[in-house]
Amino acid sequence: MDLGLKGRRVLVTGSSSGIGEAIAQLFADEGAKVVIHGRNRERAEKVAAAIGAAGVAIGELAEDGQAASVHTEAVAALGGNIEVLINNAGGNSEGNTSKPPAAIPASDYISNFKANALGAIQLCELSVPDMVANRLGRIVNVSSAVAMQPNYMGADYSAAKAALNNYTFSLAGSLRGVNVTANVLSPGVILVDGLVRFGRMKFGDESLTADQVNERLAAEAVFEVPPAGRFGLPRELAMVAALLASPLNGFITGANYRVDGGQVRGLN
Repeated sequence: MDLGLKGRRVLVTGSSSGIGEAIAQLFADEGAKVVIHGRNRERAEKVAAAIGAAGVAIGELAEDGQAASVHTEAVAALGGNIEVLINNAGGNSEGNTSKPPAAIPASDYISNFKANALGAIQLCELSVPDMVANRLGRIVNVSSAVAMQPNYMGADYSAAKAALNNYTFSLAGSLRGVNVTANVLSPGVILVDGLVRFGRMKFGDESLTADQVNERLAAEAVFEVPPAGRFGLPRELAMVAALLASPLNGFITGANYRVDGGQVRGLN
């Protein structure tokens, strides 16, 4: 099915690896003009060359002023304003995943908010005016299942993602009748390269394929296995992102699309 993405100008943040790379690859496959974003120029340029991207934009979105430079570099590479913005960049403070909320210092809550919400908010601030002026824009903010079903530990990350969800809903409500949509994409456990490496190390077998790692992690319940019976694949998340970003989608906005295999125990 042709989603109508050919020629669309797209920025995917955090796309030099993992979920972001899979999203960028799918958009490129659909004929979109894609800019790869990351913190390491060499790695970003390698991905850009592999998928035939329009260029790269480099910057740490958690740092003050970096969103503006990333936006400027992306617009220059695309040869025009951003029409599709996929805010995927972010991350978790791994040292806090086993800490209860009160044991996590306030500074870590601030750092996580900057990494997982503020950069996306700033890129929206920079990109939305052009989208509104041209009456064409699609925003997809990548969140997490823990924003809706937080763990007892690692509250700094889940709180930041919950803030991103709330911002997205408010943004969508403000964009009335201008053909600009804003939605959330919430993954559960996704089998990114880092998780594959973890599985190979845990099972002591470097020859395991990603599918074999997925099967063994699920069979041995290394992590809580969702009702789907396995963990997600980056491309499965990318396919939903493409649907939400398509010009064919003008009526889905302010929504949270869970791609979690049924991990969250509840309805949105």
